Amino acid sequence: MIRITTIFLCFVLAAAAFGRYKAEVSVRELRKEIDSIETSQVEELRSIQMLRAEIAYLENPERLAKIADMKTTLRPSEGEQLQNAQEFAVAFGLEEAAPGDDEPASDVILNAMAMAQLTEAEKINAR
Repeated sequence: MIRITTIFLCFVLAAAAFGRYKAEVSVRELRKEIDSIETSQVEELRSIQMLRAEIAYLENPERLAKIADMKTTLRPSEGEQLQNAQEFAVAFGLEEAAPGDDEPASDVILNAMAMAQLTEAEKINAR
């Protein structure tokens, strides 16, 4: 009877040792996985910082102004490009043109009005 009990306890001890070994191996594997995830997290945070720095550089107003100066030919408005309040109201159809006004409404103003109406329609549709 003592031998059977001793053999049984030896098997229980061996099973416990094997279980502990398997648990330790799985804990080590999980720690390695956690370390690799933390490493990739640090790398991602670094890349996010680099992207933020790049965005800050690309959105720099002084840099954009230099590019705009090189790529465009914008200049201050001239007198004939401007309209007074009455001409503007006539272009919007708020007032009737005076009998002496033979000058048609500016295409620029009409285009601006159309774009403003389109923008307002997009805002309403977005809601």
